[in-house]
Parts: sequence; C-alpha cells; structure tokens
Amino acid sequence: MTLFASDLYFPSLLVLWLAVAVDALWRWPQSTHPLTFMRYLIRQMGQKVLPSDNYAAGQHYISGALAAIVLLSPLVVCLAVLVYMAEYPVFFEAVIMVSLLDFGFQRQQYKKVMACVGRNKKSLAREMVKTITARQCHALTDIGIAKAAIESLYLKFLYLYCGVIFYFVVFGPITALVYRLLLLTSWQWHYREKGMHHFALPVRKLVSVLVLPPAIFGAFATLVVTNPVKGIAAMRKARQKDKTSLLLALLGGALNIKLGGPAMYADKKYRHARVGGVNDVKYSSMHHTRQTVHFAMAVVCAVASLVLLAKGVL
Repeated sequence: MTLFASDLYFPSLLVLWLAVAVDALWRWPQSTHPLTFMRYLIRQMGQKVLPSDNYAAGQHYISGALAAIVLLSPLVVCLAVLVYMAEYPVFFEAVIMVSLLDFGFQRQQYKKVMACVGRNKKSLAREMVKTITARQCHALTDIGIAKAAIESLYLKFLYLYCGVIFYFVVFGPITALVYRLLLLTSWQWHYREKGMHHFALPVRKLVSVLVLPPAIFGAFATLVVTNPVKGIAAMRKARQKDKTSLLLALLGGALNIKLGGPAMYADKKYRHARVGGVNDVKYSSMHHTRQTVHFAMAVVCAVASLVLLAKGVL
C-alpha cells in the first residue's frame, strides 16, 4: 500500500477527485477566475491581429495560427516548467485542474435559464441563455430557449468536462491545459462571427480533432445512463452526419426529443436538420437533460478513476 500511495498515479487520482469535488460543490467567481482573464486576452488578441477582408484567406490562416501560438505558448511553457521544477508538483497540478474544470458555471447558468423558463420570464431567459451559447437569442421562443440551453449544456459536458478529464487521465495536467486553452480560443474566435471564418480555421481544425476522443467517451457515458438502443438508432437516422448533429441525435433519441434545427449566428440563419426523437422540447425536457448530464458525469468520473487505479497497479 505504501508503494502504491507513492506511485505516480495515486496523486493524480487525488487531484482528479479534488477537481471534481470543487466543480460540484463550489463556484469560483467569474470575476476572479483565471480563465476569465484568458478569455479577455484571447478576445483582444483576435481583435488586434485579425486581418481586414481585403487580405487573402491564406493571410487569415497564418494570422490565426500565429496569434494562438504567441498567446498560449508562453503560458503553457511557464506552467510546465513550474510543475516540473516544483518540489510538490501535485499542488500545482491540483490548482491547474481546479481552474480548468469549470463546468459548474455552465450548469449554474443552465439552472437559471430553467428557472426563468419555468416562471415564463422569456426576456430574462434569453439573457441567461446568451451566457452559455454563441447563437443569437433575441428572437428565440420558449421552445427555442429550452432547446438552445439543452444543446449547449450537453455539448459543453462532452467537450469541456469530458475533454479536460480525458486528457488529464491519459496525458497529464499540462496536456489538459493545452486542450482547454485551445477549446477556449476556438469558442472566443467563433468561426461564424463576422470576419472570423478563415482566421479561426487553424485552431478550429485542431480542436475538431482533439474533441473526438472525449466526445466518444462522453457519448458512451450518456448511453450507459439513458436508452442506448434509441440513442444509437437516432444517430443512424440523422440526415446530417457531422459531429455535432450525431451527438445531439444521440441525446435527442435517448430522451425522445427533437434537437438541432435552424440557428442564428451574426444575423445569418443556418438551417440544420432536426435530429433525435419525435417529441418537441418541453420544460420537463430540461430537467431530464440535467439529470442525464449529472448521471453521465458520475460515469465519466468513475471510469477515469478506474483507469488511474489500473495504471497505478500496472
């Protein structure tokens, strides 16, 4: 037992449990959260170096790639050196993981949206849902607000929560840090914002590859806690076979609700196919989604813990 406790993976297991517990029980104020400062820096960097429309697409690609490298590399290198040189690296690993695993804010905002929808406060619900989605929300109906909140919560569970845990377990805290910063950059430089399509493409392409393993991991956890037969059947029936449509089809099929459909970004409507089940989203669907995500989070944490324990034994 002493040998196992001193093993590389036992402290990692404690770090994982600490990060999960903090995310579940405590909300780091957004005004003092380290990622809030990073959001500001990334946003400002994008505005400063974004080429005008007169430049060719290649110039936008180069500017976007260099901006991400120049902004993120110094922070990653400094933290990696700090962890490597520290006498007790587990302390810094814990701080990094607690900072990265900030899914609690998404759940908190989702709960506020759910409360506003339940009290029929449509204007306030639109304002709340704007904090967790990139789409335009000013014209959303009650069903549209609920559907946008459901889709945002589920996709961020897959990409943020599952992604950070997956890369921490498999590769360690620095890789999880790189992943989270790239994901944050991709969200701040949204490719559907005006002038961002080509500029955001390098980071977006990289993130689209990095999110696949954790998305599959999270989808598996979703199937475990819902109806796997209906979820898989809905994925097969989905007319659009892109990653987002398939993941929403899985959740929609498992809960028998319609997801996807038209969405507004930067005053432009994008007509996506509806996927999932046969019933329209209702207020009760928001409760079911919240419960599903909570159960899936438990499955993800259990599997991640078992993997770290297995690494420690082997």
